[in-house]
Amino acid sequence: MKLNRIMVWLLLLLMILLVITGYGLTKPNLVSSFTGGWIDYWTAQYLHTLLDLPLLLLLLVHVIIEIKFSFMRWGFKSRNLLKALMLSLGVICTILILYIEVASL
Repeated sequence: MKLNRIMVWLLLLLMILLVITGYGLTKPNLVSSFTGGWIDYWTAQYLHTLLDLPLLLLLLVHVIIEIKFSFMRWGFKSRNLLKALMLSLGVICTILILYIEVASL
């Protein structure tokens, strides 16, 4: 539960950075003046492409934890089967995310 709460705060921070850098790509003058010149177009582009993989992986872990808690609330009894299902889902989704990341290079 604590790990999930920490992830939510990290996800919020990453989302804010992703939005700012996204605007840095579409409205570079506005973001540059807003950030005091720290984020120009090229910095925004670098950060925006750098942040997508950590964001997706953290979001995946957060969602899997929440799915596990939902199944437990709904009365799913076998904890070992639940762990195996969540691990399988996590591995499959991670492989898909990494495949899409590598294919887009």
